Amino acid sequence: MSPDSVVGPLLGNVLQIPRFHFLLVLLLLLVARGLYKRYNSPLSTWPGPLLASCSRVWKFWVTYKGHSEHDYMDLHRKYGPIVRTGPNELSFASPEAAKDIFAVGKGVEKTDFYWVFPPAENPDVFTEIREWKHAQLKRFTVQPYSLASLQKMSSSIDAIEKELMDRLDGFANAGQRRCNLGDYLHYFAFDVLGEVAFSHRYGFVGTGTDVEGCIKYIDDVQFYDGLVGQIPWLHYLLRLNPLAIGKKMDNNGKSSTGRDDLLAQFIQGHLRAPDKFTEADVFSVAHGAIGAGSDSTASTMQSFFYLLLNSPSTYQALLSELDAATTSGTLSDPVSYLEAQALPYFQACLHESMRLRPAVGLNIYRKVPPEGMQIDGTFYPGGTEVAVNGWVLHRDKTVFGPDAEDYRPERWLESNAKEMHRHMYQFGGGSHLCLGRNLALLEMNKLLPRLLRRYHFGLVHPGRPLKHRTTFFVVQEGLEVYISLRT
Repeated sequence: MSPDSVVGPLLGNVLQIPRFHFLLVLLLLLVARGLYKRYNSPLSTWPGPLLASCSRVWKFWVTYKGHSEHDYMDLHRKYGPIVRTGPNELSFASPEAAKDIFAVGKGVEKTDFYWVFPPAENPDVFTEIREWKHAQLKRFTVQPYSLASLQKMSSSIDAIEKELMDRLDGFANAGQRRCNLGDYLHYFAFDVLGEVAFSHRYGFVGTGTDVEGCIKYIDDVQFYDGLVGQIPWLHYLLRLNPLAIGKKMDNNGKSSTGRDDLLAQFIQGHLRAPDKFTEADVFSVAHGAIGAGSDSTASTMQSFFYLLLNSPSTYQALLSELDAATTSGTLSDPVSYLEAQALPYFQACLHESMRLRPAVGLNIYRKVPPEGMQIDGTFYPGGTEVAVNGWVLHRDKTVFGPDAEDYRPERWLESNAKEMHRHMYQFGGGSHLCLGRNLALLEMNKLLPRLLRRYHFGLVHPGRPLKHRTTFFVVQEGLEVYISLRT
């Protein structure tokens, strides 16, 4: 036996020892760090998953699976109204707690979760975590997004509704009479956003396709944002380039069509106060309209039809209301926003769908101010991150009744409807209400009654849950219907 045959393996074994020790020490340090976070914390008394109290990895995994809203509902059913979901984070199920968290003037701020969302170099109204800057941006964007301002563009929405119905007529008159209604609702929302924000129709409805994969791209970006936002420092390693927006404007801040679309009004705001509302601010708030102004609306309309068509008695009652309004002359064609507001059962169905299946599936995060604060009667120390989820809050039985898990639009016609409205968070809460909520409500109130009056719909797969992946919004697919013209 040669010396080399003995020394070689022996030396290899010796070299493996330091490597093994290093990995063992690293593992022990990680475990010790996790246990320190779990037990040496003012949140140590609150129940929750073991891994969640030690590391953000638990949140990352739940978000990665793509059904976090269901995971949080299960979590609160298991552990109760307050659950520890991170080393420094609590999730609340009580609407009263949500009211305290979103209360204006308490110094509660957004967490670093929102910093991941683009454009990082110049946050928009949604992603801005500095309260003074958020308030400044709102001063220049609230008016363009007001219902009165958006209603001036109703004719553009009407035109896209007509284009959509031309496409649906083609399905209704075909032999098979089957279409993916969910896709067309998504296309409609994107085309409306293009017209209202940029005076440009991108052709989603007209072509019946996801033009250049835009919808998929935005969904993928939002999935990245929602996932990496659970561990924000990962963004430094996985940073994505922001979306680019381009549009030609003249010196007066008018669009090339001469219409006062959203972007034109943003530029007019910049021209009035360029030091407070910069060109970068114009870009960021216009950028923010792209995803948030379409995915949320599409998801809500898909949920509306899914719930309605799975409840034949509700569907028939709503058709009766629409037919009666048409016969009495109180429902025109196209349908106006105010006319839809005068349809109590339609409004009940819309609110019930937003209650049971709000468009946002991830938690809404906030940070307790340095001096601490009371939440639902209990004091929490400064710096604690607190979270709520609309899917959880909207199932609270003390507010929405013992049948809160069930689809029952009639609850919105009962005496406690005002109290229920106070505890709806489908558009967020407090000073951070979704900027695009009026556009979403305008679209839905105009389109949905018009479609229901013209067509009869039947689910191809009754009772089958819609497939979905929660990015930030609940992105759904599989709303396939049989469609025919009503006689």
